[in-house]
Amino acid sequence: MKTPLAGLALATLLLLLAGRATHAEDGAPIIAAVVSQKAAMVTLVDVEAVRVVAEIPVAKVPAGIAATPDGRTLYITHPDLSLVSRIDVATRRVTATFKAGREPFGIAVTQDGQSLLVSDWSADALIRLDAASGAETGRVAVGRSPAGLVVDEAAGRVYLADRESHQVSVVDLATLARVATVPTGRAPFALALSPDGGRLYVANVQSGDLSVIATGAAPDELKRIKVGLMPYGVAVTPDARDIVVSNQQSGRLAIVDAGTLTLAPEQPSLGSFPEGIAVVSSAKAVAVDWAGDEVVVIDIARRAIIGRVPVATGPRNLVVLGRTVAP
Repeated sequence: MKTPLAGLALATLLLLLAGRATHAEDGAPIIAAVVSQKAAMVTLVDVEAVRVVAEIPVAKVPAGIAATPDGRTLYITHPDLSLVSRIDVATRRVTATFKAGREPFGIAVTQDGQSLLVSDWSADALIRLDAASGAETGRVAVGRSPAGLVVDEAAGRVYLADRESHQVSVVDLATLARVATVPTGRAPFALALSPDGGRLYVANVQSGDLSVIATGAAPDELKRIKVGLMPYGVAVTPDARDIVVSNQQSGRLAIVDAGTLTLAPEQPSLGSFPEGIAVVSSAKAVAVDWAGDEVVVIDIARRAIIGRVPVATGPRNLVVLGRTVAP
């Protein structure tokens, strides 16, 4: 991969790269799946018990991670190997690997679980893959070095952070045609969509701010908010009240009031080089501390860290599973 690992946090892409909200059902645990790039490991963490449930070895240099809506299947990108891995959560094993473009990076799964959407970092493209076979079923050119992506199926759109073009690309989900671009701050990386789809929040790494984009018929940036040094992860609570941002360089959490678009004064320390972040509920979030090899559990309302879980070396990204599979 051409980009330095330390300089490219993964959210989800993040994930990612993505923030995915969930609640425990019938007392079942809430599980976060964590990608550790250096260790080539996916770790399943019980968020409520603050403990590791399982470790799943994967191919080298894993990057992005996405889960099917039922939480039973994970997909992992491996940019250096041009691969995507599929993991069965119940059996804790890799069930398939398949080629995916040149440098597959961010990844998302459609609601029906049938298709994968992957940003190809070096091909400057969005690729659609058949989730069962891994066969490419479509692609579209976007801006330079697309990283995080997020899907709004209700609106029929995919949004991509074109890091080196300093913009977001808007792609029609059905036709895979790029229909708009929106300028952002410098080096957009991670994206999060409000629950109603009306706003897109973009973490801009080099300018240290958050772009707030109205996603209507003509998407447009409403505001940029300074959030900290090198924001690499962003997520929105399911009640749409708070936006949480992980700042890699300053090592701190930033919380933005989604109503007033103002930054909360409290910024608790997440650790050394925090990267991916996701929401568990309107009250709780989880983030990864890349240099500290930990998952950090956050009480959003109290602006406090309530737990830390050691994980495999080099955690970069995570996703909260929509439906847990009991350990």
